[in-house]
Amino acid sequence: MTSPTPSPSLLDKLTNGIYLDYVLKVGGIVILVLAIINGWGHLTLLEKVGFITGPIMWYVGAKFDKIYR
Repeated sequence: MTSPTPSPSLLDKLTNGIYLDYVLKVGGIVILVLAIINGWGHLTLLEKVGFITGPIMWYVGAKFDKIYR
């Protein structure tokens, strides 16, 4: 007797249908860029440096094992 295969969940369908992870990543970057552009003139120099170096540090930290080990 074979067991019935479970039907894919809604999240699985979305992930396979529209590449949900890619859409969320690109959407997040677009929203971040729009927010930075909109508020750039009102930021102090320290905040501007933080907005630039923060994502760079996050990227290097995420890739640290591949880059340095």
